[in-house]
Amino acid sequence: MRSSLRWIGIWVLAATVSFSLGAACLADDKPDISESQKDQLKALAANTRDRTGRERDALRRARMDLLKAYSTYDIDDHRVKSASDKVSAAQLSLLNVHLDNEVALRGILTDDQFKAFRHMMKMRMRDPQVHLLAPPEEALLERLPDGKMLDSLGISAEQRKRLDTTWRNANVIEGLKTSTKQLLDLYSTYDLDSAAARKLIDSIHRKQVYLLDLQSQRQKEIRHVLTEDQFKTLQQEITKRIADRGPRRDGQRRDDDRKH
Repeated sequence: MRSSLRWIGIWVLAATVSFSLGAACLADDKPDISESQKDQLKALAANTRDRTGRERDALRRARMDLLKAYSTYDIDDHRVKSASDKVSAAQLSLLNVHLDNEVALRGILTDDQFKAFRHMMKMRMRDPQVHLLAPPEEALLERLPDGKMLDSLGISAEQRKRLDTTWRNANVIEGLKTSTKQLLDLYSTYDLDSAAARKLIDSIHRKQVYLLDLQSQRQKEIRHVLTEDQFKTLQQEITKRIADRGPRRDGQRRDDDRKH
């Protein structure tokens, strides 16, 4: 169940990035695309990369702020809420960036051209499941502290049981998977129902917010279970784990996604 937390976050980020790359390739490779369409596709691809990059950076900063807010034994609820709100805003923005570009794409391409584009996307996305995952550095933050860290503290079986109960999120995770698949299915057809897509985005985002709330509850339970000294030891392990990972390049991220 714990590894499932890597599904939290920007569900369609990688698909959005692949869209921008695919749009650029389509503009370059397809002779039946007019010069005007090529220019529009390249501009749209650039816009997608820029907007996605900004929101992804905002999400990464917000997650680090949230991690820092949870790094002290005495939780500052105001600081946690501020960081959580920033995470939530970036998550929603990324979902909306994807929708905006799906709508714009249909304003540029004909039905047949769109089908050719989708075929190209399928060829590029060898493992579609990977493209629903958050980047590994963000997934790492969601998974900490993990079971190995907790075991190293020498906590009792009863303490561990109390902490394990805070991972009861399987239904929400499955709901996110279902809603995301439905959204991507909508995006696969030329006649896009934007209203239905927005409803699914709202459903996905409400689940994301709920998972952030669960994370907050778990952090509070950790402090109820651990002594302050145990908590400090745990934070040292978390800091070391993050430092060991270090910054990852895009290619490294894809490799890590395949391993987990």
